[in-house]
Amino acid sequence: MRSGKRVLTIRVSGKERKKKVRNLLLDLAHFRNMLLIFITKYKELCGKYPLHQSILYGLVAKTYTGKYRQEFEKVLENIESNSKLRELLEELKIQKEKVDNAPLIQYVIRQVIRDFTNFFKSFQSYRENPDKFKGIPKPPKPKKLRHLMNFSAEGNANTFKQEKDKLVIRLRNDKYLKVKLPKDFPYRVSSIRLKLFGDDLYVELVYEQEVEARNPAGVCSAGIDIGLDDLLSVVSENPEIKSFIVSGKEIKAFNQWFNKERAKLMSQMDYLRNEIKSGKYEDTKKLERKLRELEIKEKVLSAHRKRWLENNLHKISRKIVDLLYETGHKVIYIGKNAMESKNGIDLGRKTNQEFVSIPFRRLVELIKYKAQQYGIEVIEVDESYTSKTSPFADIFKVRETRDKRLCQGERKGNTFKDNVLNKVFHADLVGALNIMRVGAKLLKLGFYENLKSFFVKLCNPVRLKLIDFFYKVSPKSLWIGGSRREVLALAGWSEKLGCLNTFES
Repeated sequence: MRSGKRVLTIRVSGKERKKKVRNLLLDLAHFRNMLLIFITKYKELCGKYPLHQSILYGLVAKTYTGKYRQEFEKVLENIESNSKLRELLEELKIQKEKVDNAPLIQYVIRQVIRDFTNFFKSFQSYRENPDKFKGIPKPPKPKKLRHLMNFSAEGNANTFKQEKDKLVIRLRNDKYLKVKLPKDFPYRVSSIRLKLFGDDLYVELVYEQEVEARNPAGVCSAGIDIGLDDLLSVVSENPEIKSFIVSGKEIKAFNQWFNKERAKLMSQMDYLRNEIKSGKYEDTKKLERKLRELEIKEKVLSAHRKRWLENNLHKISRKIVDLLYETGHKVIYIGKNAMESKNGIDLGRKTNQEFVSIPFRRLVELIKYKAQQYGIEVIEVDESYTSKTSPFADIFKVRETRDKRLCQGERKGNTFKDNVLNKVFHADLVGALNIMRVGAKLLKLGFYENLKSFFVKLCNPVRLKLIDFFYKVSPKSLWIGGSRREVLALAGWSEKLGCLNTFES
């Protein structure tokens, strides 16, 4: 057994309940803005950023009880000698009293220090290698609260109390938020996060869960090629498993719908902004109110997209890992060019909307996370020349020399013409197979000797829409061959007999 942190996300409902949480988060965001202004002004006047957590919290507290008394007195002396810094510090103290939640104030202070530390690291990296950046890194700055649509704060065990089927979160001195826990929730919550995203509010519960340590059920490998129309093209080393392709058209269509709806809203917002700036209207309050409504609507739309994608990516990753575990796989090799090629990419307006906005990296991370529970290793592989090289060619020599003549084939669209066998294969399946060859550092795989199995894998995949992949596909439906094999598969052959020699007897 091993323990690991898990997060349960609960969406806050109810107008009054949402208002209490939103007001608290806005006050915390205002405190953060004021703290950033104070730190920046102190650096400007005194030549040094005051980024010690104990000292910063001591400045806004009634009394300082930390062990860095000498450093604290020096900072306080610098503040007392400047009227602007004194004024900013008094405003910070007033805002802290308004928030009235010490653990959340401490979290904001730690977060601001972390933001500045990341800025220093980025700036140092920029000085050493400026070509890695699109521009000069800038220090953290305040955000306008009227445009604030994404903010979070984390509270420790002092901010909530767990009672049987509910969690009572202390927001302020006299205001609480009660969250109903799932039925028979057996875990002890260690911390909570309050999150604002668009018009939605969430409570994230962090808890420890013991997970049974599992070992892979077999010894096989699988290769996965990630794409757009064909989201996942999977080829297994197991000679008895068909290749399958999970469609990405549903995600692509949803993404196109989102981009279209968002473009309409952005166009309307641009029109209103131009009207406000034109000076044609003496009273622009109605236009500003309408602009604010559209801004909120745009953030609500973005929040819907985030929830939809996150839900489906979790389902896809869970299903793919379960299938590969149940069919005796130990290692998964995934091509990584789909993620890396999006850095700074400009493929035109239409392709950018379809390709760049789909979170392939998130999908890979979820597959890794879920595969770890089964003891399955996930390895990312550079997929250069994988979908353009024959499965019988020396791909290592091709990648080393970059000589296309050694590929022994040609790709056109989704098809690959193989000159070795004079056959036409699906290019993404060839890519997945070659990703597996590169990852495993093998020129040939075990099923190469059985040409019938080889052709079935690369020419006749099982094509699955998302709905079918979620609810209809099973290890039995991916099996090549007769009923005896299906019975063995359903009986747990991978655990008892191994993967490569199961059906030799």
